[in-house]
Amino acid sequence: MRLKIIAVAALALLAGCATPPPPEPGSAASKVVAMGPQKHIVVGAMRVARENGFMTVNVQLSNTLNSNKIFYYRFAWLGAEGFPVAEEEVWKSQMMYGAQTSFIQAIAPTPKAVDFRLEIKTP
Repeated sequence: MRLKIIAVAALALLAGCATPPPPEPGSAASKVVAMGPQKHIVVGAMRVARENGFMTVNVQLSNTLNSNKIFYYRFAWLGAEGFPVAEEEVWKSQMMYGAQTSFIQAIAPTPKAVDFRLEIKTP
């Protein structure tokens, strides 16, 4: 009886540790990399376009807190093979008011960029 209780508890613990499935390739979620725990900043719609041969990105972000929140972000610009085609960007900071929805925009530094990755970290 005691062994059954231990086995059930172990299975419950293992079930709670299961990792969620990876996002679908090409989806907005696959473009975001959380550098550490991403607290209270939710990534929404993404719009991607080409202007004069350069990739441009517009990303919607929302603060789920009722208080102000600071986060840091940067874009990594990728070529057709999935490797970086530009130097690593510096981290940019953004403050969002409580329950605010905002947009961040970026333009690829080179026309060789065909894809991107948005890296976000929260303190």
